Amino acid sequence: MLISIRVFLGVAENYLLHQEVAEYLKTHSTITANNHHLGYGIGPRGSPRLVNALVSFLNSELQPSAPVSGREILVLPGVVAVLDALAWSICNEGEGILTPVPFYTGFNPAISTRARAKLLPVSFRDLEGYRDLDDVFDPEMNAKALENALHKATKDGVKVRAVMISNPHNPLGRCYPVETLQAIARFCSSHELHLVSDEVFAMSVYDNSAAPNSTPFTSVMASNLEEYMDCNFVHVAYGMGKDFGATGLRLGVLHSKNKGVLAAVSSISVFGWVPYIVQDMWACILEDENFLSELKAKNRKALAKHFTMLRSFLEQHNIPYYKNVNAGVFIWVDLRQYLPEASVEELPSGSQEGAPPPADAKQTRETRLFKRLMGERVIISNGSSFATEELGWFRISFAVEEKALITGIERLARCLQHIKARGWETK
Repeated sequence: MLISIRVFLGVAENYLLHQEVAEYLKTHSTITANNHHLGYGIGPRGSPRLVNALVSFLNSELQPSAPVSGREILVLPGVVAVLDALAWSICNEGEGILTPVPFYTGFNPAISTRARAKLLPVSFRDLEGYRDLDDVFDPEMNAKALENALHKATKDGVKVRAVMISNPHNPLGRCYPVETLQAIARFCSSHELHLVSDEVFAMSVYDNSAAPNSTPFTSVMASNLEEYMDCNFVHVAYGMGKDFGATGLRLGVLHSKNKGVLAAVSSISVFGWVPYIVQDMWACILEDENFLSELKAKNRKALAKHFTMLRSFLEQHNIPYYKNVNAGVFIWVDLRQYLPEASVEELPSGSQEGAPPPADAKQTRETRLFKRLMGERVIISNGSSFATEELGWFRISFAVEEKALITGIERLARCLQHIKARGWETK
């Protein structure tokens, strides 16, 4: 069946839980006439059943410094919908949100589409003392990078309103240390900025035997940020899509203590009203402590297994990748050695031989490799989609069926081996 179809290793979905979640919901969820499933219920803020279940779940899983209450929760159709609503609530048109690079590709449309705000990349490579991608998680380097980005935005006439991060990080697959979250909070406080944390992979943390000292996940809600900033300016996005393998149910949740932000988001949530029957499906799982515990364990075990399969393949073929990972469903892979040389057509007139190609030429080279792989019927994600500072990196997702993963990496190996042996000559 996989012979003629493309294998998608470019989408950050978790297919490993589909069977368990589908079977559970098939036997445990029902539609009834007496609990708002067929009516408007109490409005778009969230099903009372799901809100209650989320209060218990968030208090248990994220271990917040101050207990979560139902008044601090809003349910929306997915995490990107949460980020969109937050941007609309926080920013006026043309104002900016800082985010460290590389960043999740969905951040840009979430910020720019409705709110017409600007996503402002926070660069690390030009900082004095920069070494490698580990610096993206270093507290001092974050403080420097954020200050530089804020200075540039101010110089360009852009008012900055917030800092946005993904924790665990997408696409790097690593959790932020508490010290770094606190450093970001101090920066936000000193400039009166909001802090938005996308924590959609909070439970998708696994054991990586090659990185035994990996940072465990800690939510911003559990990082004692109240010592560093006003927690009315801290907002967390979570959802059912990744940790529960159910992106198709379109369930996201916003946690905020800011009554003004909650009121603003509520004012537009009627346009993204998740049906109560769908919300109560998630509530059903959250209320079942035994099934939830089994699902979490299954997720960790399956992610570790598939990660190890992909990691072993990369090491066997001497393909560099970002190693300090233990979260998410992907690996950040360095394929720069396989990029084609810039063609004459890609170089501007007057370019000197041996000079580095311009940014647009590099992106064309990356796109050519992407298309070459697609010709082998395997699809991975371009690093340029994540605003990488070094083009030639790609994100490869591994949370697919085992047979699909094996087929995908075999096709990847075949293509890369051909390029290494014969270059970019016609196959």
